[in-house]
Amino acid sequence: MAPTNEEEKAVDITAETDSKKKEESADGAAKKKKSKGKDKKGKKKKGKDDTDGALKEDENALSEEDQELKDRLETCVSTVTNEKNEAAVTVPLRLQALDVIVSELRSATASMTSVPKPLKFLRPHFDTIKKLHGSIDDDAVKADVEMLTLRARLADVLSVLAMTMGKHEERESLQFKLAAFKDYESNKDAVRPDDDNLGAWGHEFVRSLAGEIGQ
Repeated sequence: MAPTNEEEKAVDITAETDSKKKEESADGAAKKKKSKGKDKKGKKKKGKDDTDGALKEDENALSEEDQELKDRLETCVSTVTNEKNEAAVTVPLRLQALDVIVSELRSATASMTSVPKPLKFLRPHFDTIKKLHGSIDDDAVKADVEMLTLRARLADVLSVLAMTMGKHEERESLQFKLAAFKDYESNKDAVRPDDDNLGAWGHEFVRSLAGEIGQ
């Protein structure tokens, strides 16, 4: 006997109800799985990797003042090295940028209780500055006294940086300081700072040099 209209409607309603139950069951399972990764407030729970990453981010976070100092030093290093050989970046301009680095280092190393921030921020650029210093040969300084001054000032800065970054067994800090002294003495026209003395870099620098001399 063929099913009546009422029986057909009942079958359709039953099928629709079963389909909705399956969908609701699937949604419930998905929500339950998702909730396992959240706390009671509905926030995603942090795993060990997330926590470690947050701690590292906090440690590496810089204050606005420190970020400005870091950016300023990096801009000065970029000007001093002039890796793109831009004609607009003249030697006097490079010397001015180097003077900013010198000023920041001197103010920071005057009384060292920990590694000064300028030293930390300049650490990644130590090898770059060394390479620049080594690239300025004697022919270049003979042709241009400003290049001689630049090389001498670079050696001064490297001598201070080498205090924490250099190879102590090679006495790099002392070697760079002697190189600076030699350049200044080789040409009286070289612009030597009026306050160029060991004490201007702080007592820790003097002590570090003394230690290398005694090796």
